[in-house]
Amino acid sequence: MRLRICVAFALLLATFSPQNALCQAGPPLLTDDPETPGNHHWEINLAMTLSQTRDGRVFGVPLLDVNYGLGERVQMKVETPWLVVQDRHGGPTQSGFGSTNLGLKWRFIDQEKHGFSMSMYPQFEFKTSSASVRKHLIESGSELRLPIEMSREFGKFALDGEFGYQFVGSAKDELIYGIAVEHKLTKRVELVGEVHGESKRNLTDNEVVFNIGGRYEINKRYTLLFSSGRTLGAASSDRPTLVSYAGLQFHF
Repeated sequence: MRLRICVAFALLLATFSPQNALCQAGPPLLTDDPETPGNHHWEINLAMTLSQTRDGRVFGVPLLDVNYGLGERVQMKVETPWLVVQDRHGGPTQSGFGSTNLGLKWRFIDQEKHGFSMSMYPQFEFKTSSASVRKHLIESGSELRLPIEMSREFGKFALDGEFGYQFVGSAKDELIYGIAVEHKLTKRVELVGEVHGESKRNLTDNEVVFNIGGRYEINKRYTLLFSSGRTLGAASSDRPTLVSYAGLQFHF
């Protein structure tokens, strides 16, 4: 059923006719895209996030996501949150640094030349604080994510896809995948939505999130980001039933 939902979502988006679009995935979505900030340009996302499970809530207050362009096709990324964890069964609230994520995106196919764009985006996530591990805020092991992103523009719409493999140090490896769509509603307002999933490498413990949101461009330097989503179907105790994102994006 979840696979059918993803396929139907993609076929629906493919019906739009091509024109000019300036859309992108990435924050506030979970699915990423091949776009980069541009040579010597910065893109900084300062956000508040929520991930709610059956056992509690995890807040990123804030989540700091810093991106820098090396040439027109390469992007460097550093991301780390301050986590606040609330136990829904009466346990104490814990807080501390989350894991740090380092990434390097390389777009090797461009939309202008080939009609679509494609990138690879290896990311390495590791513990920032041993105290956060003792508080059970983060896992003790590290993770290596190896995704591929694709994007195609359809008029004022854009369709993005992401698929990859994640090596998990403290558990079974995982598969990640996502389909996202963006619609340029006005010059300043963009609506976004996605179906994003993760599963174990043997295709068990599959969790799919449906997420919708938008972007509002205040000016060329500042953009408001927001999204909210829910898990499709039943979720395990450590998987999110609700995810939310609200933040400000800086460009310079």
